Amino acid sequence: MNQSARDVSESKQLVGDGDIALGCVVAPELLRAFESGDVLPGILAHLTTSLRDQYGNPMDSSELKGKLVGLYFSAGWCGPCRQFSPVLSKFHEEKQDDFRVVLVSMDKSEPEMIEYIKGKGFLWVDFRSQSRKDLIQKLNISSLPTLVIVSPEGEVITDFGRLAVTSNPDTCVADW
Repeated sequence: MNQSARDVSESKQLVGDGDIALGCVVAPELLRAFESGDVLPGILAHLTTSLRDQYGNPMDSSELKGKLVGLYFSAGWCGPCRQFSPVLSKFHEEKQDDFRVVLVSMDKSEPEMIEYIKGKGFLWVDFRSQSRKDLIQKLNISSLPTLVIVSPEGEVITDFGRLAVTSNPDTCVADW
């Protein structure tokens, strides 16, 4: 059992249906996802209740099951991000049967993020969610843009996804 599932399992033992116990609160939607088996594995578990479609609507994380996921740490104020994003958007469009991009925004505000992501076709992590902050911290993101490639099993494959997409776009998905 991966760490995120273990955390949810331990919380489930402490808390039932969103009640408070020992100072711990589990969101009912996360508890339902865990009970139904809809929690994604590994680092992807952070997307279970915080995933949004390209229009900002809450999205079922099962869309990511069985696919490679590129966690894209980026911001509209970042020049290199603005240069790479159109390249990644085109790559994502061509490979979306096997590969999905999820923006983890480093913008200063949600409106800035929404303006930046518009038209790119990326999924995104709710700007206000704890999951966004946890992903930034757990993956130790210190430079932008960073594209972290995650396996369908939730394991980090590489944090050099940007290099692979720009230097080897035809075969990198198969290589991962």
